[in-house]
Amino acid sequence: MVDTIIICKEAKINSYLSALVIAINTKKKGDDISIVFMQEGLAGLIDKKFRFPEGLEPYSEDIKKNAAEMGVSIDPFDLIKHAKGMGIPLYACQAWMKLLGGKPPKFDIPEGLEKLELNDLVDAIAEAKKVFTL
Repeated sequence: MVDTIIICKEAKINSYLSALVIAINTKKKGDDISIVFMQEGLAGLIDKKFRFPEGLEPYSEDIKKNAAEMGVSIDPFDLIKHAKGMGIPLYACQAWMKLLGGKPPKFDIPEGLEKLELNDLVDAIAEAKKVFTL
C-alpha cells in the first residue's frame, strides 16, 4: 500500500483537518501516505455531521477564521477533494461500513473514498512503516 497510514476515527473537525492537512503536506514532500476512515470518522462522512470537540468549541470561530486566512478549508469534503486531487489514497473501512449499515451497507461509500476490505487493511498496516491515528 503506502509507507504511512493515517487512521481517522473521529467525526471531529480537528481530526479531519489534522489528518487531511498532514497527508496533503506529506504528499507535497513526495512521500507516500494514505488515510483510512473508520468508526465515528466514517459515520460523520456518511451522515455529513461534524463537530468541534468540547475542548476546542470555545476556539471554533477563531479556528474557522484563521484557517480561512491560511487558505485552508475546514470542510472535510473540500479537504478530501483536495487530497484526492493530489493522488492521496483515501479509504472507507469496509468492515465499519458493514457495522454501521449492515451487509451490504445501506448507504454508499462517502464521496472521494474507496472501499478497503478488512484483510487488505490488516496487510497494509503490517507493511506500513508508520501508522497513526488522528
